[in-house]
Amino acid sequence: MPSKSKAQHGIMGMALAYKRGDLKGEDIPTRIRNKVKQIAGSMSDDQLSEYTSTKTNKLPKRVGKGAQRHTRKTRSA
Repeated sequence: MPSKSKAQHGIMGMALAYKRGDLKGEDIPTRIRNKVKQIAGSMSDDQLSEYTSTKTNKLPKRVGKGAQRHTRKTRSA
């Protein structure tokens, strides 16, 4: 599955590096440390590699609730 944003690509890259032992827990920013550890524990190397193999040049920085809200189709009454 390709990454949907540069932020997702980055966090998946950190999770892959952490899982492989290339990145220590204290090297991960505190605000995302637990999430990175959770992702690394719940996904395989192959799954994380799929996310990190995505080209980032055309990806948005973030996809948040506001961006998702504008992309949904509205139901006509």
